[in-house]
Amino acid sequence: MSDWIAHDAAYDPPAPVVPVRMADPGGEMAGLVPGLIDTGADCTLIPAAIARGLRLPPVGQLEVTGVGDGAATVPVCAARVAIGGIQVLARLAVYADDVILGRDVLNHVTAVLDGPRQRVRLSSPKRGGC
Repeated sequence: MSDWIAHDAAYDPPAPVVPVRMADPGGEMAGLVPGLIDTGADCTLIPAAIARGLRLPPVGQLEVTGVGDGAATVPVCAARVAIGGIQVLARLAVYADDVILGRDVLNHVTAVLDGPRQRVRLSSPKRGGC
């Protein structure tokens, strides 16, 4: 398992924020960004500046609700996302000021939240066996 990561005290209350490596699908342009874990989010959201900076290719649009006021149709980009020892090809909605990790990416890792100690630990899920 990986090491514990302290919650980010810049949030009130402190929140689980982890390092996320994002890259274009070909892996030529990449960056390491902080990602807020949000198990209530269906999809992963990224700022437009990151999508542009990594030259992520657009792959469609998505209607998002529950963020801000009402619903919005936003662009969706393809990216390679590495977190907690795994790497997935994901569709990221371009709509946020921060990287918000939704269940579409989080469902590929094991996340252990230690709320009283305000820390989180990510790891690759075990394959095979019991």
